[in-house]
Amino acid sequence: MFKFVENNKVVIQVILGLVALTFVGFGVSSYSSVAEDPYLVKVGSTKIALRDIDRELDGQPVDAAARQRALEGLIQRSLILNETGKTGLQVAPMQLQQAIAAIPAFQDNGQFSLDKYKAFLDRRQMTGPQFEERIGRDLLVQNQMEPFTAGQISSHAVAERIGQLLGETRSVSATVLAAPAFASQVKLDDATVAAYYKANSDKFKAPEAVKLSYVVLSQAQLAQNVSVSDDELHKFYQQHQAEFGQEQRRASHILLAVPQNAQPADVAKIKAQADAILKQVRANPASFADVARARSQDPGSAAKGGDLGFFPRGAMVKAFNDVVFQMKPGQISEVVRSEFGFHIIKLEAIQVPDFNAVKDQVAQQLKLQKAGNLFRAQSDTLTEVAYQQGDSLKGVQDALKLVPQQSGWLARAPSGNDPILSNPKVLDAAFGNDVLVKKHNSEPVDLGNNTLVVVRVTDHQPAHQLKLDEVRDAIKMQLIAMDGAKLAVAKGQAMLADLKAGKPAATQWTQPRDLSRQQGLGLPVADLQAIFAANTAKLPAYAGIKRASGEYVIYRVEAVKPAPALTPEQRAQLSGLLDNMNTNAQVAGYLQSLRARYPLTGGKQQLNSQSQDE
Repeated sequence: MFKFVENNKVVIQVILGLVALTFVGFGVSSYSSVAEDPYLVKVGSTKIALRDIDRELDGQPVDAAARQRALEGLIQRSLILNETGKTGLQVAPMQLQQAIAAIPAFQDNGQFSLDKYKAFLDRRQMTGPQFEERIGRDLLVQNQMEPFTAGQISSHAVAERIGQLLGETRSVSATVLAAPAFASQVKLDDATVAAYYKANSDKFKAPEAVKLSYVVLSQAQLAQNVSVSDDELHKFYQQHQAEFGQEQRRASHILLAVPQNAQPADVAKIKAQADAILKQVRANPASFADVARARSQDPGSAAKGGDLGFFPRGAMVKAFNDVVFQMKPGQISEVVRSEFGFHIIKLEAIQVPDFNAVKDQVAQQLKLQKAGNLFRAQSDTLTEVAYQQGDSLKGVQDALKLVPQQSGWLARAPSGNDPILSNPKVLDAAFGNDVLVKKHNSEPVDLGNNTLVVVRVTDHQPAHQLKLDEVRDAIKMQLIAMDGAKLAVAKGQAMLADLKAGKPAATQWTQPRDLSRQQGLGLPVADLQAIFAANTAKLPAYAGIKRASGEYVIYRVEAVKPAPALTPEQRAQLSGLLDNMNTNAQVAGYLQSLRARYPLTGGKQQLNSQSQDE
């Protein structure tokens, strides 16, 4: 079938006018709470406790979503079992015996194994009757639901019709009427603005706000004032060379390949050849490249005299890597065995990052390291002085030479892009009782990355109603946007009516695009629904839609291309999908009816609390 069918079943549901429900989406918060013995929820007369959830999960990874799914499954099962108890449905002993014997975990060579069955029960610390009771309940549920799950038969005509709808393509252009284009037509007077302000006064309240004075102590800032000598930089670079770029090595090799299925005698013969070549190149190192060209079986490097170029540690297979990064330039290795065969390696050169190329990076790293001790010492001083001289930041400024900075008005809710003043921890400190009411310095607020902030409130403004003059311009802009949107919609609807009546419209259309229900090219679902709801008996056809943004969009359908005929495979696939959707809908409806007959009530336990044996 179409790939779209696999990924976009919701569209098919919309076309059919169906809603495919999960079996039962109950949330614990929807139950009426009663004070009885501890349990999670009661379905009719059946109690479900946390230990039932744990037993259901049976060692699977547990999170809130998994526990919720387990609860929903138990609720569904309990609803059905309540109904089977009322109808008297039972499982025959023979059916139970056959079901257990058919479980693959209990079989040995296709036959039921009593030993495996007993071992399973021992591992789960269960008795035979306990396990049989659980399987019996599952069979009861299966038998009760069989009329719904045995399969639905969808009409071939319906499948054909859905296939045609999905595969149809429409060539569509559009024109957009936007609110700003009508702004000049909006007429406002002071009375209208005042009336809007009065009717919506709750929208025009300023939140509680403060102005802050604050100091910042950071290791990064301290590092900028740390001096380092060239000798220190070179020494630090040598000690931390791996942090400033990888060492690379250039090597050549001669490979004698060993087939994966080679017999020991063949491997020994190839090894003897490698030993002979090693002796030859060690006697005349200058011949290494010529020998590699003549004897190496590595197709990638043989023509280049075995040259592998520069490579970092770890780029080669482990056996090769371990040897080459222990060698000195010009050295020829012993014979090295890898999964490819036998190697003879010659180290040509070692390349390390140039110090001058990374000098600034080295200096920054060393300065940060040196500033670490200074930061820790000054952090202690900051904490002590900010507390002892809590009525101002002058003591901190004198002790640490930190110049206080000033903020504008800040509300409790984080806003803006300032990494300090929009930090929730800073705002929590600023609006805390000790800082806001008692007028003390805050404790140092840790922002991470070795950065501390101490704040104090310099001005406070309670939440208050904004005056009309303060918000007049904002109200005007809002009303112009709202009325402009109304004008755009009215104009669009009138234009749509004219177009449908065959009258020309003075507007510009976008370039036509081919759209289908499968490929909407990013259009909102509502727009696609409008486009494909347009009557195309006569072309061009038109459809209009009002968007939440205030725009009114008119679509012109210029051409329609019918869907190709379904293949037998596509028809079968689509019919199967429709069958599943019908089954799902019927099961959901049945379970909803059971819920009406067997009410759900919540107990004392909470879904995500620890399970306890009761």
